[in-house]
Amino acid sequence: MDIISELPDDLLLRILSFVHTKTASDAQLLSKRWLNLWKKLPTLYHDYTSHRSQSQFLAFMNKTLELLESPVLESLYVRIVPTETSSGVMLRGCLLAKLQVRELNFISINPIALQVKKGIYQLQTLVILRIECFSLEDGYGNMIRLQSLKVLQLRCVRYSSDASLSNLLSSLPSLQDLLLDRCLSDKSTRTLSIAVPCLQRLTVLRCPDYCESHLMRLNVNAPSLKYLNVEDHWRNVSLTEEKMEELIEVDANVSYIDTEKLLRAIISVRRLSLCVVTSKIMRVNVLFNQLVRLEICTCQQEWWNVLEKVLLSSPKLCILKLHQKHSFGTTDPTLRWKEPSSVPVCFAAHLETFEWRGYEGAEDEKKLASYILRYAGRLKTATIYPLISNPDIRTRRILKNHMIKELKKITGLSFTCKLVFK
Repeated sequence: MDIISELPDDLLLRILSFVHTKTASDAQLLSKRWLNLWKKLPTLYHDYTSHRSQSQFLAFMNKTLELLESPVLESLYVRIVPTETSSGVMLRGCLLAKLQVRELNFISINPIALQVKKGIYQLQTLVILRIECFSLEDGYGNMIRLQSLKVLQLRCVRYSSDASLSNLLSSLPSLQDLLLDRCLSDKSTRTLSIAVPCLQRLTVLRCPDYCESHLMRLNVNAPSLKYLNVEDHWRNVSLTEEKMEELIEVDANVSYIDTEKLLRAIISVRRLSLCVVTSKIMRVNVLFNQLVRLEICTCQQEWWNVLEKVLLSSPKLCILKLHQKHSFGTTDPTLRWKEPSSVPVCFAAHLETFEWRGYEGAEDEKKLASYILRYAGRLKTATIYPLISNPDIRTRRILKNHMIKELKKITGLSFTCKLVFK
């Protein structure tokens, strides 16, 4: 007998859980030791590409569900072809109804908007549900039995009406984590609403490049939210008028959103990552009394004005990071940084860590870095990640050393601050 076959069942099942279920089933041809071992798998991975035909795929998937020895299935991953037959096959003969499924990943290869079947909404033990490239229809409100669902991820989902999403969410009493990514809409769909009192994490990501001008509006009302990640490629994300007092962390990449409403809703945040159009933040007056960690994206024109605005409003800030996360294109050379007339309170009281990724050593960057290093009296560590495009290693080393000497010369660093170049 080979060495692998001598391993205990638990370890063999762990190995088989990393491959397609078809491969795991075929392993029983190796020897008697592997016979029927796959029937104890806690995870099934069904992929149409592992089979020769659609009918073979459907028959095999149903057969494996019938032959499982354990009533508990930790995870089921199904990747199907976009046909009407495949959209309902998972629940044929109530195969899933008799199992205690914890996690379900239901993915269509192409976004042709197959309808999510009602049987999925009746899996009472489901904790995690991921759906991709399907259509969310109305009319299932009283049929939804997802009392245990805590995590819901909807990618490339088409919503048939304004009520499609809200009706589903209102029937999920335990939902804590919601992700919407590349949402699609019929022309009749104008507004989607998220009103979940118990929701703690919300991620709203991009829509496809081919979205039309009628792109929907998204209304958010989640008073218990602790984490928010929002990209407003939607062109219109509206947050609740009330402050979200429970918020701990926000990652906002916003160009079109109502920036004033966003900032007023998140004033209790402790960790903030912000990429925002400068002109939209300058007219906003808010105070971030709880903010201790700030990351500013440097991709926008005059991003330093955003930095100054938030710094002056964050008296307890301890950690400051600058990082160009996105490509903005060419910058206007006539736009120059000007030293603020007042020094932020956090510089003298709390700021201890400063990090700058993508530092190029331009004149404005040198002045800004010098300003921070000079006035942040409690600063302990300043870490610079220089961006040097020259391909020659020796030249890059010379340029890097020149940057270090320049900064040390113009800042007059105190002995309490450690300047590190990565």
